[in-house]
Amino acid sequence: MNPARQFVVPLIASLFVIGLAANTAHSAEPASDAAPDAEVDISKSHEASTSDLHSDLGEFCFFARLPPASQKYKVIKNIKIGKGSYGSVQDILPKMAEYAQLRGADAIVEYNGSQRFGFWPWRMVRPVVRGVAVQWTDPKPSNCESIGGTKLRTILSSGQPPAQ
Repeated sequence: MNPARQFVVPLIASLFVIGLAANTAHSAEPASDAAPDAEVDISKSHEASTSDLHSDLGEFCFFARLPPASQKYKVIKNIKIGKGSYGSVQDILPKMAEYAQLRGADAIVEYNGSQRFGFWPWRMVRPVVRGVAVQWTDPKPSNCESIGGTKLRTILSSGQPPAQ
């Protein structure tokens, strides 16, 4: 056997093991509450249809971008919600609105919903929605559409994302 190979193979193997151990230790660390994104994985039992929406949840406001500059708000939390398996983005929008509303948000800005590839075979393509939950400060809008937003009820019934 080549004398240089005697040292190179164990060296590469030990570096691989150290890298694997470091990655495992890093992923085992508990996530802090100040994480920028909150990812919620929902199951089929939590999906809601348009007719099942609470009346105030159907009025929840979505913006593809930012609201007008005259509309003041404070950021509550960045939200990312993904479904564990196949489905449409519309299946998880009510869950996103509910999650944001429970944290005191009035709207989702910078909304984006799409199909994403997952790591596991049963998550080959899955719906993921992202956005920033915000709470209105003064002046509070009288109507979502009056400031350029789209209500959850409208998104679900039309099948179209919020207007750009």
